[in-house]
Amino acid sequence: MNTRHHRPRAKPACAPALAGMALLAFALPYAGVEAAPRVASMNLCADQFTLQLADPDQILSLSWLAADRAESLLATAARRYPLNYGTAEELLRLDPDVVLAGAHTAAHARALLRQLGIRVVELEPANSIADIERNVRQAAAAVGQPERGSMLVASMRVRIEALEAARPASPIRAVVLRPGLFTVGEYSLMSALMRLAGLRNIAAERGLDRWGSLSIEALLEMAPQLLVINAYRPQDASLANAALTHPVLQRLAARIPVVLL
Repeated sequence: MNTRHHRPRAKPACAPALAGMALLAFALPYAGVEAAPRVASMNLCADQFTLQLADPDQILSLSWLAADRAESLLATAARRYPLNYGTAEELLRLDPDVVLAGAHTAAHARALLRQLGIRVVELEPANSIADIERNVRQAAAAVGQPERGSMLVASMRVRIEALEAARPASPIRAVVLRPGLFTVGEYSLMSALMRLAGLRNIAAERGLDRWGSLSIEALLEMAPQLLVINAYRPQDASLANAALTHPVLQRLAARIPVVLL
């Protein structure tokens, strides 16, 4: 496939100061300041929030997917921590103050942890920018770093404003393709990001509300101006990945721009 790749993409102290910091550190426990909670995460999305919001010494464990480069944006940082497979037994041994989880992840384990007195904070799937902001603030509060969450949201809003200022006056007709020629419809986070980038999700105009698949014929009929290929483990042989190498799709990709995610 002839593609063009575009990747849309955080003084030594003087002796008196050190002495003052030491005295402050000694006094803090007696000033009623609570230690930041010890955190474990059992879900990939929660892992990303944990790594960005918690201090390193707060993090007890992350899910095993956090250290997988094909899954996690922060895989290198995640490899510094013990990994878990989302079982209650693993997490109980760590005795965390709070566990971050997805709302649809390991329901039995989440319920058991709660029964045994562990605080479990569930993050709902994000289908919009507002949902991402909600999850950032919820996760930041859970790990005892609300100010850090506010800073992350503020930084994200600055980037959003920059994208809004730069997007074209006329939206570009675009289609997202995933393995198996699955695509995204309306009411999905990907569709919201497409609008933000100045793209017109023409698959959504066919009545898809969230996800669905396209035939090669339907894709050609839509006449996209841009293809967004959202590959997943492209090095692994599968029928789903093979669909992205269809000769007709290759010819289409040779004529129009392609973004690889």
